[in-house]
Amino acid sequence: MMADTTVGDVEKALFEAFLPTDATEDDRFGLLVGNRKALITKIAVSLDQTISMIDAAVALGCNLLVSHHPVFWMAPDSFLATDSVAASNGARVYRAIQNDVALLSMHTNLDCSPVAAGMLLDSVGLEYAAPLRAHGTGSLGQIARPAAGRAFITLGELAENYRRSFSRVAKVWGDPQKPLFTIAACSGGAGEVIPDVLAAEVDCFVTGEVQHHEALKLEEADVALIELGHDISELSYRYYIQRALVSAGFPADDIIILEPTAKWWQPGITIPTPEVAGVTAPEHAWAGAGVPVYKEHGVVPSVFEELGSVDMAHEEQR
Repeated sequence: MMADTTVGDVEKALFEAFLPTDATEDDRFGLLVGNRKALITKIAVSLDQTISMIDAAVALGCNLLVSHHPVFWMAPDSFLATDSVAASNGARVYRAIQNDVALLSMHTNLDCSPVAAGMLLDSVGLEYAAPLRAHGTGSLGQIARPAAGRAFITLGELAENYRRSFSRVAKVWGDPQKPLFTIAACSGGAGEVIPDVLAAEVDCFVTGEVQHHEALKLEEADVALIELGHDISELSYRYYIQRALVSAGFPADDIIILEPTAKWWQPGITIPTPEVAGVTAPEHAWAGAGVPVYKEHGVVPSVFEELGSVDMAHEEQR
């Protein structure tokens, strides 16, 4: 149980793991809704702070929802009792306050943290080589090369590795036989680092999503592109947050990872559905990894190797 643990205690612990100084200047992160002195019951961890995620946290007895993405980017101009931000862009804030749920996020301070530098690399046959855009103690994006002493990997092989590790790949641009000697990677919507990608003269860029004209710019520069999907590229951040909390001494049994209820899909591909709305789907064995992982939701083995058995023991209890 989280006896005498406050919202402020959790925020402090996460800021020690993911430094505020690593965040970009225009970011929103940290506690945006709630009282730092409020005592914690349980902690829910999600990618986004949607109304469905807030409701799931409440249903599971959690009064703190920690996410990667903040509850809002631009400040809301209304806070109405509605189930849709289309009707009121402050509806999520209203729902959280109504249910006494604090909202805390680790955004670009987690994106740029050196702790997460291998998230898009380690499980797909790549190894870290250099920062893409150095920032704070880490970087916004990474430059990688094929691991295990390989000189190159083909675009088709790398795309298949991502499909296997992350379950889905939204788009691939380029010749499947193209040899890749250097690869840049940056999770989320990473259009802003495309000048850095071009300056680095890499062979491929892996990200969550880019705009169409940005993809064409890369194509004209002979840079292949793999778009995983914004959410797919960042779901594993939940486990970095979980690990930081457990490492800080918060009980694993009181930290619940939420599965997104809003998902895109592709024809011909079956997307597993959790038995309980809002809770991660049943784990599956990753061949050779020795630990169960949520393969279909993009959780990579390297993340779980870092998390350790204490976190997975908690997942197996649910």
